[in-house]
Amino acid sequence: MNVELRADIAISGSQLDHFNKHGFVKLPGLLNRKEVASLREAMADALESFASSPNSYNVTAAADAFWRSEAANDNQGSIQHDLGALAHLIRDSNQPRLVDAPAESGERGRFLLDTSVWRRTPALAQFALMSCLPGLSAALLGAEAVRYYDDQLFVKEPGAVDRAAFHQDFPYFHLSAPRGCVFWIPLDFAGPGGGRLAYIPGSHLWGDIYKPNIFVSALAFPGSEGSDMPAIDENPESFGATYIDVEPGDVLVHHFLTIHGSEGNRRSMARRAFSLRYCDAALTYKKHAGAPHQPLHRQDAEDGDPLDPDVHPVVWPNARARRGVA
Repeated sequence: MNVELRADIAISGSQLDHFNKHGFVKLPGLLNRKEVASLREAMADALESFASSPNSYNVTAAADAFWRSEAANDNQGSIQHDLGALAHLIRDSNQPRLVDAPAESGERGRFLLDTSVWRRTPALAQFALMSCLPGLSAALLGAEAVRYYDDQLFVKEPGAVDRAAFHQDFPYFHLSAPRGCVFWIPLDFAGPGGGRLAYIPGSHLWGDIYKPNIFVSALAFPGSEGSDMPAIDENPESFGATYIDVEPGDVLVHHFLTIHGSEGNRRSMARRAFSLRYCDAALTYKKHAGAPHQPLHRQDAEDGDPLDPDVHPVVWPNARARRGVA
């Protein structure tokens, strides 16, 4: 599907104020039907090649293996994590798996996750590099130039009731500073019990960088650096967790340091989403202990090296912006 991408969309002053104060903002109806349809095609394409990705995981199957040793561990042949080491860590920790109540239908779906999807999915690459998001990122970050950092794909099938533990995104990235933002793009309605995102308002201003967790538990990755995350998953409401309903076409955007998590999906329809990440182009590489390995990123980079333009291209100003053409 060829889609005319719109790069001239501006963020309002009130939306920028909300982002700066709370660390996130909802951009209702940002994408039109053609853009949503193109992203749905990109999602279908990515899922067809899911098993060939070095970053793809059936999170549900992996969690089954972690918490029930008799369960099969379907890691899709991925190499991002040492799942055996994580299993031992979990069993020694007595940390609970974060799950919502089973779906009323009794259906038990899969929670699928993949990273760097744009590298093999042309429609997603075109959208990530040439849509309105690079310009919006520059406005939100107050940056003169912006790089595309990476993406993730998330699918919670009906009955995929694993939650995503509350976390910050920055500790998972090998970057020198948290000057970046994440656009979370739902391709399906997400209402109560349907895999909604929740944010802790103002948490990007707390002044802490927290250890990255293993996603379906609050347990931190081994060797992680940073502070221990407060026990938000035990009582999200006491931290002011704000759950946000979204429709296809809506987009959520949050700061790299904003603490967020998600519900399980108890509904009868899938919840599919792309997460696209942008950062200040001036950032450099910095390895964070405990952060997941990224097989499709540069492996020989040293702290202080500039980001590889082939892996993290500058997307703002883009060609149209430089020519002054909308």
